[in-house]
Amino acid sequence: MPQSPSAAFTLGPDFNVHDLPSQIGTGYSILETETEQRDEEYLDTFDWRLLACGRALARNQRRYRLYSTNGDILCQDRGPAKLRPFWWDFSDGPLRDELKSTADIRALCPQMQMQQQRQHYNLLNADEKIVLRLRRDTMTAVFPGKEPEQFSSLHLYGIRGYSRPLQAVSRIIGQSGGLPVAEGEIFLEPALKAAGISPEKMRAKFAVSLRPDITVFEGLKDVGQALLADISMHQPGVIEDIDSEFLHDFRIALRRTRSLLSLYSRILPISACDYFRNEFKWITQATNTVRDCDVYLLMTEEYQAMLPARLHPGLISYFEGLRILRKKEFKLMRRRLNSQRAVRLFSDWQAFLQEELQLLQEPKGKTSCRLFAAKMLKKRYKRILAKGSECGPESPDTMLHALRIQAKKLRYLLEFFRSLFSVDDVDQLIKHLKKLQNNLGEFNDLSVQQTMLGSFQSPVKTDCVERMLRVAAALGGLITHLADRQALVRGEFEENFLQFAGKDVQGLVKTIIGDSEHVSREDEGPPAA
Repeated sequence: MPQSPSAAFTLGPDFNVHDLPSQIGTGYSILETETEQRDEEYLDTFDWRLLACGRALARNQRRYRLYSTNGDILCQDRGPAKLRPFWWDFSDGPLRDELKSTADIRALCPQMQMQQQRQHYNLLNADEKIVLRLRRDTMTAVFPGKEPEQFSSLHLYGIRGYSRPLQAVSRIIGQSGGLPVAEGEIFLEPALKAAGISPEKMRAKFAVSLRPDITVFEGLKDVGQALLADISMHQPGVIEDIDSEFLHDFRIALRRTRSLLSLYSRILPISACDYFRNEFKWITQATNTVRDCDVYLLMTEEYQAMLPARLHPGLISYFEGLRILRKKEFKLMRRRLNSQRAVRLFSDWQAFLQEELQLLQEPKGKTSCRLFAAKMLKKRYKRILAKGSECGPESPDTMLHALRIQAKKLRYLLEFFRSLFSVDDVDQLIKHLKKLQNNLGEFNDLSVQQTMLGSFQSPVKTDCVERMLRVAAALGGLITHLADRQALVRGEFEENFLQFAGKDVQGLVKTIIGDSEHVSREDEGPPAA
């Protein structure tokens, strides 16, 4: 059977395959060849990465199957009994390779239960030759907290030399209300749509759609609530320790919120602004050590590749100590995230955005958010140019770190208010900014890694001098390698900065700011006589 069907349709509940022969013409008959019953649990990453790649992973106890777009089995194998496995929990083979390339570092989480009946048919002509193969899938999907959804599809596999039956059956299905399956649409999507689940939204980058005439405080409310929803969405996965990406995304939402507060610091009440900035800083810091451990543990293979095999035993001991440190720090972090202080912070922030903000009498809060964002864009871009120009070949790491922070603030500003400007212009500016950020980010990461590796003290108690020497030798080798790489990255900074400070990007910034000021003047109406 071919990998892909010649045609595929979603069906209504009353469609009967056995009625097809009489509808096609005389001499045709249909023969059911096989029936399969499957009761499987489908898994995907939190952000549906497998589905995005046209894959679906199902399991029944420890039997795992990976399906293609149309429901054909690509590969299958026995797998782990863990509730949420990772690709590295599987044995070597095609299934593990597929999951590694699609799921990457994310856990495979149960997403739904599926009861499936699969029926295979052959359409025969008067000579009892097979002129078309058919497969009907009738599925009942059960999502947590939702009513079961049932849907049915029919897949047609053409036979060489017999194109007419395929065309006739396709026409009959269409006349009976069946709908062609869009090219590339995976067989699970009808169930997801019926249940109101949107994987595209889960995979989408942070974005807020703001009205063109929105005020400064309304902009704060809309962006702040979107960020709070992002925090709330990822916090349970952080506390359950499902995978490291939950904490990564949780921290990004916290950093964005702190940047938003910094942006509004001069027009919000000092007491409220200081309270929220301090509390969001506290909760971000509560996650620092666990995130640091995650970053280094995820670099296990990369670090091993940097060192000769003779230094690997010391590296293994280092990671052993890192895992013990993470376990200890994770308990402390979880306690803080579950604390009344954290609960009160998020509750107070929500109340401030929904209720208290509209009671504030600050005149600037009632002005155009578009104009406010444009002014802040101009201010932050100029600050980057000034700080970047101060960085010379001998500048300390701290100066590049400060520039990196300014670049990140500009990036967040553009993400917050992207919908108020020309989206194409903003995206082009972000593209230029990303190149500078990538250079500064890698430089900072290499600096931080060398510091942490040089100061790391393993929580593993040992009096074995030989073991300590092995670890020291491995870390020393890594630091040397990282320092060499950092020197190369540092040498690329000037070119990256000059490009971002060049006429093209300056012109782009002026265009965005100019368009905004022009539109704002139109909104205000003609000047008074």
